[in-house]
Parts: sequence; structure tokens; C-alpha cells
Amino acid sequence: MPRPRKFDEADVVERARRTFAESGFDGTSLDDLLAATGLGRQSLYNTFGGKKELFMRAFLSDTAEAVEVVQGVLQGAEHPIVRIRTQLVSVAVEHGAAQGAPSLLLRAAVEMSPRDPEVAASVSETFDTLRAGYTACIVDAQAAGEVEADADAEALGTYFCAVIEGMGAIGRVGTSRAALLQVGIASLGALPITPLGAEHLGTADGPWD
Repeated sequence: MPRPRKFDEADVVERARRTFAESGFDGTSLDDLLAATGLGRQSLYNTFGGKKELFMRAFLSDTAEAVEVVQGVLQGAEHPIVRIRTQLVSVAVEHGAAQGAPSLLLRAAVEMSPRDPEVAASVSETFDTLRAGYTACIVDAQAAGEVEADADAEALGTYFCAVIEGMGAIGRVGTSRAALLQVGIASLGALPITPLGAEHLGTADGPWD
């Protein structure tokens, strides 16, 4: 009769996620994973299959969390245009001055996508989902009369996806929160904001005309 497991799989996956995000796939040895997770070698193989399989569990957990966080903001109760600003500010505060946790999504996108079709497909799907979320928020802002109706919502959604992911990336290497906030607020200038949109944003961050 097999002995019951004495570890939490979700906790092991999270520990592995942090290790892979810090060191990358190539830079993480099996011994590193055993030390980080507290598993024995045989337990890791029996439960997850090996290093690559544990990496994929951690990677898919990271991508799911990234999408969930963004969707939580972009589907919030605030005015649509304010939701975008909220996400810009949140990323600046969370990731400025290298305060945020490293992103396995970005690490995998750079390190593994060029050579691993499975990872590349997951990275592409995740960014497509994020971009669609920002696009939907722009469409909501247009429907609410906050952004001009003839604006290209898809292009703007892609733009904000790129800006926000880029903010996270440069924040993790030490860019200050103040500098990231300046980038985020300046990026709102790309939106053709209506007088109602300007009213909803308020005047604290600058003129929106």
C-alpha cells in the first residue's frame, strides 16, 4: 500500500515557480529544485515526472495567475478608463525598484519560447488573452463615452499590454516606482479621451486634453 504524500503539491509548484523565475530553466538544476521544494528525488519524479514537467506546472500556474490578476482589475467596478489607470499604477507600485516577484512568464518568453514550441504556444496564448482583456476594457470605455468611438480599440489594447508588461520588466531590474508611474500616466496620452473620460480620470495626474 503506497504511503500518503506528506507535501502540498500547490506549495511545491509555487516554490518551483519562484526558483525557475529567479534562475531560468537552464540555470535551475534538479538539486536546486529539491532544495527549494524539500522533496526527495524520487518523490519529485513520482509526482511530477521530472524537471521539465515540474517547470510546465509552475509556468502554467504563473500564466493563469497573471491573467487572473489583470482580469480582476479590468473587470472591476470603476469606470473603464479608470480601470486602465488602476492597472498602470498597480504595476508601478508592485514592481518598481525591483520590489515585485520575478515573472516566470517573461522569463520563459525570453529564454524558452525560441526553442520550445509548447512554451511558445502558451506564452502566445497568454499574451493574446491579456491583450484581449485590455481591448475589451477600451471597448467598454468607448461604450461609456470615455474614449472616442472611432479609436482602434484592438491597437490600443495591444499598446497597453506592451506598456504594462514592459513596465513590469524594467521595474524588476530596478527602475523606481516614481519613474514607472510617469511612464504609466504618460501612456494614457495615447487614448483619445472624451470630456467625460477626462472627468472620470480627474485632474490630479495631469490634463487629459
